[in-house]
Amino acid sequence: MRCVLRPMTLCALTLLAGCSIDFDRFLRGRVGDAGAPDDTGVIGPADMGVAPVDTGVAPVDTGVTPPRDTGVVPPVDTGVMPPRDTGVMPPVDTGVVTSTECRAPYLVAVAEDLDRGTGRLLRWSFADDRRCADLGLTIVRPRSVGVAFDGTSSLTGPQLIVVDDTAVSVVNPDDGSVVRDVAVAGAPRSVFDIVSNGSGTFAVAYTFAGGSNPGSVGNVRVFDHRAGNLREVQAWNRNMQFGLSVLWMTAFPGNQGQYLQLRNAETGSGYSAVVMSPVGTGFHQATTPALIANRNNAVSMTAYRSADRRGRYAMAFSGNSSTPAVYVASTGVSSSSLTDVFVPTVRCPEACPAITRAVAFPDENGQAAAICELTGTEYTVVRVGGASTGCRMLDTSATPGRWRIHDLAVMPL
Repeated sequence: MRCVLRPMTLCALTLLAGCSIDFDRFLRGRVGDAGAPDDTGVIGPADMGVAPVDTGVAPVDTGVTPPRDTGVVPPVDTGVMPPRDTGVMPPVDTGVVTSTECRAPYLVAVAEDLDRGTGRLLRWSFADDRRCADLGLTIVRPRSVGVAFDGTSSLTGPQLIVVDDTAVSVVNPDDGSVVRDVAVAGAPRSVFDIVSNGSGTFAVAYTFAGGSNPGSVGNVRVFDHRAGNLREVQAWNRNMQFGLSVLWMTAFPGNQGQYLQLRNAETGSGYSAVVMSPVGTGFHQATTPALIANRNNAVSMTAYRSADRRGRYAMAFSGNSSTPAVYVASTGVSSSSLTDVFVPTVRCPEACPAITRAVAFPDENGQAAAICELTGTEYTVVRVGGASTGCRMLDTSATPGRWRIHDLAVMPL
């Protein structure tokens, strides 16, 4: 039914009575609505009431390109510090090999750096008639040097013995390294080979530490270095095994179970050097005849057995304004004693105000090497006897510092 509204009451009433308005359709939604509510179960964001604020600052391009992954792994901190430049230039390989070999027989001298206390071994080869390379020592302030043998009669297994104020050391003769050592306190005077009452291989004589005659031997310690050991086997003391006025001790080549004493000429015995025999623990016995009659100004004496089975003797004379000199002797070792056969040598023409030690050549009779004290801090080793040229054998002129050459020995093999 079509209804036309009129502004009349009757028409209005007719409309209400005859027209039906679809209120349900209106409530169901928009046109095309399927009729079911659009409820998805998702709650929309709540309006917080805060609007974003424009700060007015735009981002700035700094021109820095961000790092790119190059595929290189960064280094890992291993805890090892990098090397530092110490200012020391590394050694340069010159292609020249420095040999430490010294062909035997050779002379060896022990020297001490007076400023730093370090030591060196200076060497001269009698076989090659030239100086060998020096050997450094780790021993502090070395004072004496000698040679010990595994078999004293055949001179087998020679080893260098170096002594300072705190220890006795067996030293490798090829490189100067310490093979083994033993702590011993005292001021050493000399080292010599001996088998004392069947014990030991070498002995060290020490300076008497007190009294009115400090320039004499105070005690002696006998050691055995064989079979990889180094141990003290005997001890001798002044006024118990030997007298009060023994200036020096050295080996006796005629019998390696005996030794030589150098005595002060003013003792009244009439002899400067005598052969002594250790007997048990009592006083050592003198062997007659005595070796050397009284000699004034004798300061030291060295004797050893060379490879040709000869005894080599040298005695240094110096002091009291006398002209320093060295007496040299050589004899076979078959005799158990040696009478006064020393002869004065021709002194090297190089100036030598004082001589402290001397040792006979192992291959030439009538010649010796002597430590010459030029000043309190300048020492040389000179040849005495023989020709009057080529005197100087060893010195420390090429080594920085102030050096003193203390002692000499001969390595026979």
